[in-house]
Amino acid sequence: MKNWNHLPSGEIELTIESEAYLELAKDDLLIHQYDDARKELEVAVKSANPQAEYLLGALYEHALGVDRDKEKALLWYLRAADHGYAPAQTAAATLYLAEDDVMTDYAEAYRLLTLAVQKEDADGNDGSRSVDFPDAAECCDEDERWMAVQEGYAEYLLGGIHSAGLGVAIDREKAISWIEKAAQKGFRAAVFELAQRSGYGIERNEVWAKKALEYGEYAPLVSVARRYLEGHATPAVSEKGLSILNELADKGIGSAQIALAECLIKGESMPKDAAKALHYLSLAAKMVDAKLITGLGVALYKSEETEIDPDLAVKCLELAAAAGDEEALVELGNLYFDGVGEILPDQEKAFRYFIQAAEKDVPSGWELVGYCLYEGKGALQNRCEALGWYEKAAMHGLYNSYYMMGMIYGYDETLFNVEKAVSCFEKAAKLGQTDALVRLGTMHLHGVGAIPPDRQRAFQYFSQAAQADNSLGWEWAAYCHYWGYGTQQNRQKAQQFYHKAAQEGSCHSQYMLGYIYGDDVTQPDYKKAARWFKEAARQGHSDAQLKLGFYYHHGCGVKQNYQAAFKLFTQAAIQGHATAMHNIGDAYENGYGVEKDEKQAFAWYRKSAELGDKWGMFAAGRLLFYGIGTSPNQKEGRRWINKAAKAGLPDAIKWRP
Repeated sequence: MKNWNHLPSGEIELTIESEAYLELAKDDLLIHQYDDARKELEVAVKSANPQAEYLLGALYEHALGVDRDKEKALLWYLRAADHGYAPAQTAAATLYLAEDDVMTDYAEAYRLLTLAVQKEDADGNDGSRSVDFPDAAECCDEDERWMAVQEGYAEYLLGGIHSAGLGVAIDREKAISWIEKAAQKGFRAAVFELAQRSGYGIERNEVWAKKALEYGEYAPLVSVARRYLEGHATPAVSEKGLSILNELADKGIGSAQIALAECLIKGESMPKDAAKALHYLSLAAKMVDAKLITGLGVALYKSEETEIDPDLAVKCLELAAAAGDEEALVELGNLYFDGVGEILPDQEKAFRYFIQAAEKDVPSGWELVGYCLYEGKGALQNRCEALGWYEKAAMHGLYNSYYMMGMIYGYDETLFNVEKAVSCFEKAAKLGQTDALVRLGTMHLHGVGAIPPDRQRAFQYFSQAAQADNSLGWEWAAYCHYWGYGTQQNRQKAQQFYHKAAQEGSCHSQYMLGYIYGDDVTQPDYKKAARWFKEAARQGHSDAQLKLGFYYHHGCGVKQNYQAAFKLFTQAAIQGHATAMHNIGDAYENGYGVEKDEKQAFAWYRKSAELGDKWGMFAAGRLLFYGIGTSPNQKEGRRWINKAAKAGLPDAIKWRP
């Protein structure tokens, strides 16, 4: 049974009956008989028993055997506080300090806390006597911690008040003074704050970080050592940091061993030594969470802050995997999948690591195995098998797996099932996968399988994706506004939405803005059009390359530059753009930005014509008819010109030999 006799009894004389009921209530509190305890406390408080009043307030604050009622809790705390009971004064102050609460009163909290510390000092409380209900260190049940008001808590709260300026002026020195008083009384939160908050100064941090060791907490001192080693520390300061790390590492503290390994890897305050670093990491793997070693391995191959060392990254990740962190297998797979530094991509090896992770039931492993099988990377393409892995990953909340299942059901010819595709996309969308909303929108916009076209529903999906700031959502919503699909036609709103998508990097939206500014407004703004065409052209948008080439050819919105135009036409032609091929032919025929070459002109016109471009047909036919750049062939020439005329080209219709 807990020993309650150390509790202060207040300044009033208690009746024997009150004390007896208080003791009964304490016993019932320990066995969680809160209803009985409440009844006994209600008898005890009839003689103004401050301990009973405090405990009754605690029942109401923490909803133990009664409905939560902070006002009643405060009432009982204040009654006990008026009797000079320090724990109640502190408890009442915490309610007054609560943020966003109707009872917040910083001034009253400060008054009560001041009374509490004065009371403790007046009682000669030198830390040998606890005022806990019961002592927090003795609590074996989390439910009992509501009774604890640890010694030093009032001082700690006063420190917080002065630090944040709650009802008083901000005073850093007073704040530190009160927090140190709390720490000196053994209040752990104060010890850890003094040990870890850099604003208190590293020397003070070191003093209290060493105190934290008494509680079995090594992280604050490791952090202090790291800070001694950071930046442009002097040799003496660096040596101090290394000394701390070495001392802790020799004691088998894993986090210190990892910190030393990082120093050896980076060459900070000591020569680089990969072998020694791995030695420390192998020791740490037995003592700490292997995920810390995984994190270091990841940093070694893709962090911007750490010098890349792929070989050492592999060794770290292998060590972490052997120490039990299956996620390290996933990271090994990622490393080999893309390759880094001198390690070339090896997708087969990556797939083997993903399989190992999957077999150890790592959800991301399931998803990555599914991806490899879906794309046929590192393994033979097998979308049916990929589906099984994606299903496992989806069941564990990896929403992108639902999306990929939708892609398989919606677009794979052998596994096509539109109902299942829609179901998977809907599940992915509910879990926050906004690309799934776009897919649902396109399926309903055009209709697919048994799903008839429903433009209004499609627009709703696109709008939801746009509201979630999905650039494709903005783009498709703009498309609907532009043409009036599923919503009233509104070209101005379409332009606004295209802007949003373009700013997110969508090259098609950038192209559309160029088209709108240059071709679809009452007063064209060719400079703006050219700017957006440039953005899209840089990303390889062939139509934008063609339009920008046209602008450079004619000096429209930009300074005329035939060479720049020819270069852009070539870029578009490489992507199979037939009109761009015609324009290259035109450049060769007339010497626009390139030396005249009628044979090249005919070759490009012919390519354009064969791809169905009516201007290419007409030009190829004209050169054939007159024998320009090729042997004359009037019959073949007429055939191409007639094809251009049937395609509606006015110049071909009007042409006469």
